[in-house]
Amino acid sequence: MLPSNEAVRQAVEAGAGATIISELVVARSLAEGSLRSVPVDLPKRDFAMITHRDRQASLAQMALKAHLGGKVG
Repeated sequence: MLPSNEAVRQAVEAGAGATIISELVVARSLAEGSLRSVPVDLPKRDFAMITHRDRQASLAQMALKAHLGGKVG
């Protein structure tokens, strides 16, 4: 297991294999041509917003929750 998205990107660029990763992580590599994108149909997934029960939400967390609207429980 690699410790970060950047490490995964570097491993793929080095020829270690393929991955499914955010296009934001590989945008520069795609633009430079060191990686290429292959369209893949993935099944729909549900995501959950998790927070630490003893910590107050940051402004960024509150903004994300507001942006998502009533979709966060």
